[in-house]
Amino acid sequence: MAVNTHTCLTIECDVCGQGYEPDDYTIHFRDLAEARDIASPSGWTVTADRQVICPLGDTDHQAAMDALMPPEPITQCTGQLDLSGQTEV
Repeated sequence: MAVNTHTCLTIECDVCGQGYEPDDYTIHFRDLAEARDIASPSGWTVTADRQVICPLGDTDHQAAMDALMPPEPITQCTGQLDLSGQTEV
């Protein structure tokens, strides 16, 4: 019988620290891609830069998700009034 060492990873939410344990046990993944593929259908977000956010919908989790989004584009054209009635940005 051989003794082998295996490297794996587990994930937990960066906001609340909850681990990904869908059936009351910790799942070990081979790599980040596998973690993303398995946890994403359950509502978990796993980014390429190793950020993990669970699907809880409170304000802290929503703020973390919002921080992952790119800034909104400015859609006002030169000379156009914005919604507040001001001209040009």
